[in-house]
Amino acid sequence: MFNKAAPVTESAPDVVVPADLVPLSHLALDLQAPQLGWPAYLAGRGVEVTLDDIGRAAISRADARQLFDEQRQAEAEQARKRADLERAAVEQDRLRRAQIWGGLPAGRVPADLQPVEAMVLAGESSGPRAKSVREQLLERELGSGESLVFHSFGPDEEA
Repeated sequence: MFNKAAPVTESAPDVVVPADLVPLSHLALDLQAPQLGWPAYLAGRGVEVTLDDIGRAAISRADARQLFDEQRQAEAEQARKRADLERAAVEQDRLRRAQIWGGLPAGRVPADLQPVEAMVLAGESSGPRAKSVREQLLERELGSGESLVFHSFGPDEEA
């Protein structure tokens, strides 16, 4: 039925050994295909697309290796960028958390005081506080480098 005689194979000098080729369909298993498709992308890069021994579009193993190396480099660069962004986010979070006042520790509040009273008594020394409207207005006026003297019309604050 089938001819069992060994086929006569004569290889021309320009024929590539099938083991040295990687079909484009195999590349698509591991590499994301470009938007233009493999043939157009590879032609734009000057990579020769040939047919393997069973008629599939294929490229040389060296070209395929270069594509895989480029993918690994791109993934490593993306990983470095992600790590840099993560470090920056952690640092920003640390700085933001450092600005949040944590309140008074329970051990520093005397037993006869309410926690609110202890926080009021702690005053400015216990953490950052918002500027009053008066302080904001004075800063706006003094922003030009001039000096300004504030005279209170209310009761004397020192008494």
